[in-house]
Amino acid sequence: DEKHAITVFPDVDCGYCRRLHQEISEHNARGVTVQYLFFPRSGIGTPSYDTAVSVWCAADRKQAMDAAQGGGALEKKTCADNPVARGLELGRRFAETGTPAIFTAQGEYVGGYLPPDRMLQRLDALAAAR
Repeated sequence: DEKHAITVFPDVDCGYCRRLHQEISEHNARGVTVQYLFFPRSGIGTPSYDTAVSVWCAADRKQAMDAAQGGGALEKKTCADNPVARGLELGRRFAETGTPAIFTAQGEYVGGYLPPDRMLQRLDALAAAR
């Protein structure tokens, strides 16, 4: 029962990104769909970038993202079709304020981390203002 969709620019080394990731099921329960575009702030060729690529290239991306956000071990992987560099480029255009940078499906900037109830309130307010 999707009410809202958000796109999040997370960095795997960001504490608030990890917190948001741990609360994904709570956001989903409130009707908020969460999509990620990786934003390894430290750039290409850094451990954060390599971790983001490993998550994308994993056979089970959800499990790999859970491991990356939880500080667990993650097998290093690469694949030719990963979009991490493109996410980084977009993040540099739109998410320069920090991570997680959160946007609505309509392109409105939500801000950074918000707990699930406050996120829903913010998204409802943005939708009402349209």
